[in-house]
Amino acid sequence: MKDVKKVVYGMLTENTGKHIFDSGGSEGRGWQRNQKKTIEDFENEEEELYQLDAKYKKIHRTVSVFHYLTNNLEIDDICEEFNKIQNDSVDYKWTMQGDMYGVSKEAYAMLMEQPDVEIQKPWNTNKGESDLSQILQGANIIINDENYILIQIHNGADARGGYTDAKLFKMEGHAVHEYLEVWKDSSEVEEDITEGYIEILTDYSDENRKYTNEEAIKILEQ
Repeated sequence: MKDVKKVVYGMLTENTGKHIFDSGGSEGRGWQRNQKKTIEDFENEEEELYQLDAKYKKIHRTVSVFHYLTNNLEIDDICEEFNKIQNDSVDYKWTMQGDMYGVSKEAYAMLMEQPDVEIQKPWNTNKGESDLSQILQGANIIINDENYILIQIHNGADARGGYTDAKLFKMEGHAVHEYLEVWKDSSEVEEDITEGYIEILTDYSDENRKYTNEEAIKILEQ
């Protein structure tokens, strides 16, 4: 787990540059914000942050990408070799190898040398419902009947660019996280509040202001 946290932290703070698509200003890119944090800052942040927008009577849910990725992933010898090749390669962030983005030719060749490799359809969390704090892109891979996952983290300001180098992780089962869902619809969140699973919510416009469970229910019912 310690190595996984180190790799994920490195990805979160990876400088993905300043691209033509960016609209994040001078300090609005993910890597610029994340480089101000220590790994302990990420470890101490909430797995799920619930914020009440009292004006529009909505609940906003944010899932920590750091916690989501460090819960159920491992790094074995295959991952370590692949990631080392990735770290030693340059100038391939915009290239595509097979069905995978952000993978160097050398790392792709190493992967294809593994027994019984099946690369499944690539995915991007920006193309569906997601509460993740940052966009993820990647592909699920089966190597010798074992589950692996290739992941890039979006560290830019615009979803069309600004992705990290791809890193490979081994995955227990088919879940990246054992119990943390990527997305919940508003009715599920409101039910969690009513049932008391969520006790304290911060304000959407002022994180220092907090609402109790009872206060949030009253506002949502108005």
